[in-house]
Amino acid sequence: MTQYFLGQGKVYIASRDAAGKPKAQRWLGDVSAAKLGLKVTKAEQKESYSGQRSTVKSIVIGKEATLDLTLLEISKENLSLALSGKSTILASGSVTGEALPLELVAGDRVSLKYPKVSTVVITDSAATPATLDTAKYDVDTDFGTITFKDITGVTQPLKAAYTHAALASVSMFTKQLEDIFIRYEGINLGEDGVPVVLELYKVNPEPLKDFALITDKFADMAISSSVLIDSSKPADGELGQFGRIIQVAQT
Repeated sequence: MTQYFLGQGKVYIASRDAAGKPKAQRWLGDVSAAKLGLKVTKAEQKESYSGQRSTVKSIVIGKEATLDLTLLEISKENLSLALSGKSTILASGSVTGEALPLELVAGDRVSLKYPKVSTVVITDSAATPATLDTAKYDVDTDFGTITFKDITGVTQPLKAAYTHAALASVSMFTKQLEDIFIRYEGINLGEDGVPVVLELYKVNPEPLKDFALITDKFADMAISSSVLIDSSKPADGELGQFGRIIQVAQT
């Protein structure tokens, strides 16, 4: 019986507990591509009597598996996964006395520690600090930047006070890469939409390959992962030690 596969579906990830079992699963959102690859390493022997150097023995000495995902949903959770970083939610608040760079001149542009600012006040470092006239600088409140138009007669460094909105931040390379569990729940459009499940027990994702910041189409995040052996499962068991694909039996 001929069977074809044309798949779509959802990809879930989960942390693993100390015993290697998956914890609560999180949907990655829209994933435009998911590709599983298997590879073996072989030791081979060629004969040396026929003049053809033909292979006479080949044995498998290594097994590898990889998973490539292309994520379309650029959420802070997905960014944390892709950047090997930590996701932080910063509550709205206020900042006082933030020192700006020295030797500023008219035309210079500086950025504050936080974007999305309001009620910006600039003072100098004189013995009795003077407040800079707002006509002498422009503030981009969305990006938290200040462009100075006139900076004569002030004692530097200048200092900024302002309030900022609540912010979501994701750092880069601040979290150890950890093994995760991945589950794909899909439908095979090539066979009347029958369900298909792929489980990979121990996946080690690599950091983001690239992320287009300036582009003429929607950006995505391509992540490659190594599928590792899960030695907590028996080598000859029904589940295998790398993963399994489950599909409805065709009659």
